[in-house]
Amino acid sequence: MKFILTLVLCNYTVCTPPFEWPYKFNSYYECATTGYNAAILRLNDLGEDMVNSNRTTVLFTCKEIQDT
Repeated sequence: MKFILTLVLCNYTVCTPPFEWPYKFNSYYECATTGYNAAILRLNDLGEDMVNSNRTTVLFTCKEIQDT
């Protein structure tokens, strides 16, 4: 089984279209830890002032797919 990571960047009630990670993961753990790390990196890129003023969040999901 493989997992697909999808990330969404939101502020207030507006969210970006989902971004699918460019590769699949062999475990849920790998997918989830990459999702958390990607969220932290993105928030750091935006900076504290922008994140605070826009109430920015990064949402992610790890969806199981059939291994092909």
